[in-house]
Amino acid sequence: MPAIRIDGSFGEGGGQVLRIALTLSALYKIPIEIDKIRAGRPKPGLAAQHLKGVEIARDMCNAKVHGAYIGSTRLEFYPGAAVAKRTFVADIKTAGSICLLAQIAIPIALFLPQGDPITLILKGGTNVPMGPHIEYLTEVFRPWLNKFGADFDFTVLRRGYYPKGGGEVHLRVPPIKSLNPIEVLNQGDVTSISGWAYVAGSIHLNEAYQMADVTKNELTKKLAAQNISIPPINIEAYREDRGMAVGNGSGINVVCQTNTGCVLGGSGLGSNRGESKADPAIEAANQILNPLLDGACVDEHMQDQLILLMALATGQSKVLLGKQQQLTQHTETAIEVIKMMLGNRGFLCQVISNDYAGDPRSFILECKGCSLINTG
Repeated sequence: MPAIRIDGSFGEGGGQVLRIALTLSALYKIPIEIDKIRAGRPKPGLAAQHLKGVEIARDMCNAKVHGAYIGSTRLEFYPGAAVAKRTFVADIKTAGSICLLAQIAIPIALFLPQGDPITLILKGGTNVPMGPHIEYLTEVFRPWLNKFGADFDFTVLRRGYYPKGGGEVHLRVPPIKSLNPIEVLNQGDVTSISGWAYVAGSIHLNEAYQMADVTKNELTKKLAAQNISIPPINIEAYREDRGMAVGNGSGINVVCQTNTGCVLGGSGLGSNRGESKADPAIEAANQILNPLLDGACVDEHMQDQLILLMALATGQSKVLLGKQQQLTQHTETAIEVIKMMLGNRGFLCQVISNDYAGDPRSFILECKGCSLINTG
């Protein structure tokens, strides 16, 4: 099969193109050649996190790879046969995001030969800028993955913060036969809002309490203003055990659940957060409020992750976006890369006006999956 050529500067011009392309290449045995990798970033080419993503994808599908080195702007990836290994390790050795590694490795693991769970040992940053927090992976992404008929369990051995990293997470992923399509078209009523505000190292515990209070007050005020029934909001403030965290860090993670099964997440980084300058408490609250007040069933950070699962599923999936009809740039990029690689296999994706419940003012993301079947 000839390699598919992909322009890495396409769309948001970051690591998203690489992650989606690597995952689909490994799953469908499609050779790829990517040029201009991360051309839209201040330091183009493969950083440590992206290189480890290439390497773990390579190990999981016995691929031949050219151009896998720090700073490389061109990569050739030729996948091979499925491997019999059940444990894979990726150590970024920086504060690069563990969760962005997981975005590559989890879908591949789901379709490795069935049997004992696949163990992914991922080392790097657990709560860092420019990537999902580990709580988002376990408390938001995982429930959505469950809707597709898949799952993983996890152990967080250590947390790693910017700039040191040093975190370690073990994921255990049972391979499956196929993914189910999903249909989530009704936001429903909020049933719970919970969260965790933490500090680690030399950061004073008062910062955790302040983040928890500000987030709770912001959520209560904005939801009450829209006459939305507010359940008890429980945000725990605590200090990480010194044996559980490397370096100094703080942040907050919030999860909102509804009675129709929608799960929304919000996160913010506090002291020593690196690039982010926003108030972490307000940031976390707004990431919950924006989809809630828009009537959406999914938050903006889950959009692009859902697209990949919908593309692999057997059948047609539908998710309510809300009234704004806004796809994130990451989502648009993911859709175009998947079209490039799976368009001839039946993948279709569109945003349509929603007549559900007689409300044409909102929009649905609709995707026809390619019915990937695990024959192992």
